[in-house]
Amino acid sequence: MLQWVAGIKKQANELRVGHVIEHNGKLLQIVSLQNRAMGRQLGNVNFELRDVITKQKHPAKFRPSDMVESVRLEARKFQCLYTEGSSVHCMEPQTFEQLIVERDLFGEGAAFLGEGVELTLSFYDDEAVTGEVPAHVTLRVTEAAPSMKGETAAPSYKRAQCGDIEVQVPPFVQPGDAIIVNTLDRSFVRRADK
Repeated sequence: MLQWVAGIKKQANELRVGHVIEHNGKLLQIVSLQNRAMGRQLGNVNFELRDVITKQKHPAKFRPSDMVESVRLEARKFQCLYTEGSSVHCMEPQTFEQLIVERDLFGEGAAFLGEGVELTLSFYDDEAVTGEVPAHVTLRVTEAAPSMKGETAAPSYKRAQCGDIEVQVPPFVQPGDAIIVNTLDRSFVRRADK
């Protein structure tokens, strides 16, 4: 039987992507969720859950008022040294302890892994079971679509590449600019200070 630190009960509509819950005797991380409202009635909350031990995905459906056990894991800060294939090499800044974890612990956030990125790893029985990248990261624009003249009447965005990551940016952003990007939805936040 798995043992972990029980958290608090939360309503299903209070849960967010990245939270870890206990459901049917399993420790599961929320990978995605969708609220389904039907007319004036409160709809169901559909979850895609990933077992933190076996990595298998499970769908689940709850009513918004259903109480779910939220679980607290031990979280520790690390710094990404480098990535190699499906492995991420990390170091704890205080102790210089090095650790190798799988990229899939980070889900969609794995695209933002790179040298120097601060990470948060959550542990269960001394094994890293979930990983998070910061909410905002600074990226260098490597390629940007040209701006069209006369595009000042309405807000407009253009495609830009920051390495392997595509971001929609305002027309003033040029190749070589450093920008801050939201890692949850890959949206442009602002130009980074020089």
